[in-house]
Amino acid sequence: MTFTHKTYQIVYKCFLCVMMLSVPGILHAQDGGFAGGALHTGFSARGLAMGNAMSAVTSQGIYSFYNPALAASEAQQKQTDLSIASMEFDRYLQTAGVHFQLPPSAGMSFMVIHTGIKDIDGRSVSGYPTGQFDAADLQLRGDFGIRLSENFYGGIGLKFSMADYHPELEKATSFGIDVGVLLKTGSDFNIALSIKDLFAGYNWNSQSLYGLDQAQNTLDEFPTRLTIGTAYESSKWTVSADYEYLISKTEVTSQQIILIEGIPTTQKISENVTSTLSQIRLGTSVDLHERFTFRGGWGLPSLENSDSWNLSTGFSIHLPFDHLKPSIDYAFVKEPYRLSNMHVFTLRLNL
Repeated sequence: MTFTHKTYQIVYKCFLCVMMLSVPGILHAQDGGFAGGALHTGFSARGLAMGNAMSAVTSQGIYSFYNPALAASEAQQKQTDLSIASMEFDRYLQTAGVHFQLPPSAGMSFMVIHTGIKDIDGRSVSGYPTGQFDAADLQLRGDFGIRLSENFYGGIGLKFSMADYHPELEKATSFGIDVGVLLKTGSDFNIALSIKDLFAGYNWNSQSLYGLDQAQNTLDEFPTRLTIGTAYESSKWTVSADYEYLISKTEVTSQQIILIEGIPTTQKISENVTSTLSQIRLGTSVDLHERFTFRGGWGLPSLENSDSWNLSTGFSIHLPFDHLKPSIDYAFVKEPYRLSNMHVFTLRLNL
């Protein structure tokens, strides 16, 4: 058989097509999480022990992290919570918050959330060690709530988030808004509605990290979270439930092979994909003694996967001191899919 110049061109083009289709990176894996997800772990041992089903709960204190309308709840003193968590896989979680009244009918909460991973083993593209580094998220937030009537509260929260994921990658920042309402029916039932993480997202540019002359800005938007919650609160017993609907918008980039003047060429195609996720959370609390409160919680982070459930429990010891009325709170949490456990300790003070 005699190969002409045209035959060689055809064989060469076919060879290029096969090689391009086999290049790693053309196939894209499924997304493994959401931007800012670590900041949603929870706030304080009380909230985590009750499975984070706290958007309509007022009996455990004032935690506007779950619903900014809760900042309008009445309190005689300044509630202060200082928390630290022991987590597996070199992760950590630290939170602090304070709430105070704005007479005659409003309240304000300020919170700090610091979470991340320590001692990550850095590697080059070739697999050589480049040293260890830490990755962290920091969030500063303030929530304002007002009692529009005796039984109806409204609130808004403003939060600033910052991600520091690599020493050679410029820190990403985000500004987000939460809004919420709380209805107290007067028969020990509360109903809550909140929308969280509006306009929030991290904007990245990896030009300095990879030493590129040109790099594309990437926006990782936080999922918008719509939460509907209810709680029954008696003098000694609380039962709560939250349903949360997450809407996430992601830019997905794929590659396809096209022929330009007879030459196979890789072309990138970007499209915006919207995904949704439904979650449920349940919690309970009972005062077994004036100095001891027991809590429990259960959650299903994905209604589409019944095996994603997590479980939590905990307690509070109310110390017998009139000054500051301190409590020591504890929570044990089996994280989603039961892949790891965490222990959370909180010191609760009333200044």
